[in-house]
Amino acid sequence: MGDGFERLNHDEVVSIEPDTFNKLDIAKTFKVRDLIRAIKEHIGADGTSEANLYTEGLNCEVLQFTTEGWKKGKVRLALEFCPEEPESPLDEIYQQLKEAENLIK
Repeated sequence: MGDGFERLNHDEVVSIEPDTFNKLDIAKTFKVRDLIRAIKEHIGADGTSEANLYTEGLNCEVLQFTTEGWKKGKVRLALEFCPEEPESPLDEIYQQLKEAENLIK
């Protein structure tokens, strides 16, 4: 069963508490792509496009707990959202049906 988080589209708008990202140059209300751009600037990835950060991914190597040794691949950024409460009692049932449908495919 899912944890209630869903990936946000890069044009969706987020509003946060004013002091959440003190070190990032970003407004209180922003598009997801603006946060990714601010992270890119903060980490000094000037030669990297935003598209590489959240669609194509960046080449990397990962050392995971579940595998032996380093694995080559790509990593990308995403912003996910989880509502505090379901909007309707049927939302949870709908989510369960959606997950069951994905398992059948």
